[in-house]
Amino acid sequence: MYVPKHFQENDRDQLFQFIREYSFALLVLTNEAGVPIATHLPIELQVDADGTARLIGHVSKVNPQAILFGSTTPALAVFSGPHAYISSSWYDHVNVPTWNYLSVHVYGRTRVLTDEETLALLRTQVDKYEAASACPVSIESMTEAYVRQQMKGLVAFELAIETMQGAAKLSQNRDDTNHAAIVDQLHQRDDIESHRVADEMQKRRLEKV
Repeated sequence: MYVPKHFQENDRDQLFQFIREYSFALLVLTNEAGVPIATHLPIELQVDADGTARLIGHVSKVNPQAILFGSTTPALAVFSGPHAYISSSWYDHVNVPTWNYLSVHVYGRTRVLTDEETLALLRTQVDKYEAASACPVSIESMTEAYVRQQMKGLVAFELAIETMQGAAKLSQNRDDTNHAAIVDQLHQRDDIESHRVADEMQKRRLEKV
């Protein structure tokens, strides 16, 4: 991912927090013909006590990606956060419009999880995403025979994190006057994405004071 120096996010903890918060990702693998194949799916981050980090998730067994796990070719997981169009009419000088956004790219090799690791993953994901439900379900609320039967239709994977790139393009290169104008205009919009970008811009500018 091309990221100009002043938009790079290199803090490991910040990148990990972003992955946890925006866990619905795009997983890209390349087949033997060199054709990239992508799947949108929730991916979880696991970090060991020694700092070793990995991503885990699962796809349908009929997904073309299912036979590609374990390849020597690195996989790419893309995590996208809030984004917003920035009009050049908001500046106090002539300039071009742009787009502000947050994103993290993760690269690494994959392997297929064992049945027990897959079961643990499913338990983790169900508990995580059911937490806010009025009547949450759990793996334990289903019979083991049913869960294992459903597992036959999927392939779970681990992506050992080798490289991470973070982009936080939030008008850091603008002076205080133009930065404040962008934040104000974003807050006037009637969409949550613009508000989130504005809030993140404000937070990061205040951290530098």
